[in-house]
This record gives sequence, structure tokens and C-alpha cells, in this order.
Amino acid sequence: MSDVPANIGRYVVDKVLGRGSMGVVYKAHDPEIDRPVAIKLVRMDLLETGHRDDYLARFRREVQAAGRCMHPNIVAIYDFGSHEGNPFFAMEYVEATPLDEALPKGAGIGPQGAVPIMLQLLDALSCAHGLGVVHRDIKPANMLLAADRRIKVMDFGISRISTSHLTQMGSVLGTPRYMSPEQFRGGPVDARTDVFSAGAVLHELLTGRPPFPGRSFEEVMVKLLYEDLELQPADAMMPEPLRAVVAKALAKEPEDRFESAAAMAAALRQAAEAPVPPPSEAARTIVMHSAAETLAAPAAPSFRQGAPRDPVSATDPGLDDRELLATIERRLAQYMGPIAGRLVRNALREADTLDGLCQRLAASIDQPPERERFLADVRARMAGVTASQSGRTTASASGAPVSPAGLSPDEVERVQQALTHYLGPIAKVLVKRALPGAASVGELRGRLAEHLEQPADRAAFLAGR
Repeated sequence: MSDVPANIGRYVVDKVLGRGSMGVVYKAHDPEIDRPVAIKLVRMDLLETGHRDDYLARFRREVQAAGRCMHPNIVAIYDFGSHEGNPFFAMEYVEATPLDEALPKGAGIGPQGAVPIMLQLLDALSCAHGLGVVHRDIKPANMLLAADRRIKVMDFGISRISTSHLTQMGSVLGTPRYMSPEQFRGGPVDARTDVFSAGAVLHELLTGRPPFPGRSFEEVMVKLLYEDLELQPADAMMPEPLRAVVAKALAKEPEDRFESAAAMAAALRQAAEAPVPPPSEAARTIVMHSAAETLAAPAAPSFRQGAPRDPVSATDPGLDDRELLATIERRLAQYMGPIAGRLVRNALREADTLDGLCQRLAASIDQPPERERFLADVRARMAGVTASQSGRTTASASGAPVSPAGLSPDEVERVQQALTHYLGPIAKVLVKRALPGAASVGELRGRLAEHLEQPADRAAFLAGR
């Protein structure tokens, strides 16, 4: 597999993006849809004889499961196939740098830089866990930092199959400093395994150091399994509220950790709202692409309970809704990264209505499709808040949500079933998000169609087939 193939399946190979213990990642072109993709080609020669058929079957199942994880902070999986007896999958190509390469070496980026990155990671984990997919290998090398500051997480669910039946222990165990104790012991894993790894990433982002350092695999393993976590005294890089979040996430027993990524995210937001000293000048930049190119560290979360809003000539009471503004900021951060807080604060000075605020924020998003997705998302959330406050949102006996506009439960259920055909169980979540404010079945289908990658699928869904 040392030579670069001209084609892998229908994909035209451009160049090698990277090589690892499991195989090679290529940049390629999909001629059918006319878009770039990344192809991960797995080496079957690393597998022990007698395990290959089982591996291929599990590979297909895990790729299918990972392919249902549709989220702005997750690298999308498009396709699965075989090339000369070696399995491959095609995924979204992202112009980005692995986080471990983008960050300063040996120096933390402090709360202002770490918290927005972690909230994106935890939002992605929450989505995947809701679909029953556990990542198992969360680490900075599997997190891509794009130029717009968005994080994209790679290889959801794939590590589960990438560590089975391999002939080399180093390949089986991977990077030890982010692994949970139960992974070291070979025990069962669940969402709390990813919470532990996220805690290790948070510690390293804050301080520039892993929580369980060691000069060898064995030294790291002993510290992680048997020694108490030693956190540095509270300071500007890791203030006391964040120390508590890190400590809980890195608890050795799963039942002592946060029960979910969403719970950890909630604790992290609460910790970030507490006043913290400014970081040192050495921690105010995130290095990306090259040592000479830096991005200013983002401001702390913008909206704190009881904090006064920037003065505006607004009459729209929604502009004083702290919870809704914080939600809008988080959604914008999925497209713009940590700079979202600053953009919201600036837009608040000029906007006199919530919709005007959202229009100003959308203008900062370069790609028109992403701009429209942001507007549709925040408007749906605004409508959902209004509907919730008025008590008009109901649910059908089958669990399908009912639009405040009066769409019948049967109509909503049919749309949900149609979307499930293409996307699987996540369709229920997407329908619930798109429903508030939808005035007709056609409008609801139009909102949902943006989640379908294939033009033919999108057309069939819109046509009600």
C-alpha cells in the first residue's frame, strides 16, 4: 500500500494526507457529486488470520452507525467500500489542522481559549451518545481546528473497530494519556469513557500538560490506574471552578464522573461564568498552521446572569433574554468558533430586534448554505422559546412533536418517518428542532431537506416520496 492509487472505488485520489498504524488517509475527489472527500483506507494485513471476516462485518456496522452522527462539529461520513480487499470509508474533507499541531507546545491557552473548544467537543459527543455511538479515542489529534475556529471531531465509533484483533499492542492501545481506566483494564465502556477523555483534553488545553504525564506507557498506566490525580493550585490558567470540572471528569470510577457530555458541558458553562483572572500573555494565542500565524484568544462567555447588556435603542424584549442570547451565541460558535461572543456583543449595539440581530450575525458567516442553516436554526429556537412560554407546544401519543402552527400529529409523523428512511433515529431530533414556526408540511420538509447530502434524496424527500 505504499503506492498512491489512482482511484479508490469511484473516488479519484489526489494525494496522501497522512499515514497511521491502521492505514492511509487520502484526499480525493468524488466525480458523482463534484466535491472533495477524505478517504481512509485500512490495512487488512495488520489483522490476525481468522479475524478478517468478523472485522469487516463490524467495520461496516460501525461506519454505518458513525454515519448517522450528523453534527456541525463532527466530520461527516459519506460512504463505505472495499479497495483491493482493504476496507475504506469516505468522509467530509475539512481544511483544518489537528488540534495537537495547532496549539502552543507546552503552554496552555487558559479558560478563555479552552472553554469554547470544549463546548463544541461536548456538543458533538452529546449528539453521538444520543445515537448510541461512543468515540473511545477522544484526543487533540482527532480534533480538527478550522480557520473559522470551528472544531471538527474525527473517527466517531471507528476506534472501536480499529483496536480489535490487531497484531501490534501499540496499535491496540493507542495514545495512553487520554484513555480511561476501564479502557486500560479492557472493561466495558460507555459515554463516561468519552467524558474522561474530554477531561484529559480540557486539562491539557488549560495547562499545556496532560493530567497523567509519564516517560513511558507503563508509567502513564500506573499513574492513571493507581495514583490520585494531582491538580496544580488554582490560578488564572485553571481557576477553582474549572479545577472542579476537570477533577470530576477525570474520576477513576465511571459512576463518579459526569453522567453525560451534556452534564459536563452544563458544569463547564457554569464554571466559566465565575470571574477569573486574565490569562498570562504567554497564553493569549492559539498557534495555527504555522508558528507565525496566531489567533487571538476568545473572550470569556458573553452572557452572565444579571449582567447588563450593552445599551441599544431596542424595544424588542427578546434582546434582554440572557438564556436565548447565550443559545444564539452557542449556535454561532458552531460556524465561527470562539469569536462568536465578540460578534454577538458587537451586533447587540446596533440591532433593535432579535431577527435583526440574527441577520447581522449571519452576515459574518461566509458560506451561504451555512448562513441559511444558522438563520433557520436560531429562528426555530426563537419560535420554540415563544411557543414554550405560551404553553402551546404539545406532543402526539406516538411521541412526534406538534407544531404550534397546527400541523396534525399524523402529518408530522409522516415527515419524521420519511426522514428516518434517510438519516436513521436522529430524524426525530431534527424534526423536533425544525418544527417550531413551520407553517406547513412543505415548509417543514424544506427545513429538514438541508440535512440530506444526496441531491436525489433531497428531491425525493421534498416531493414527499
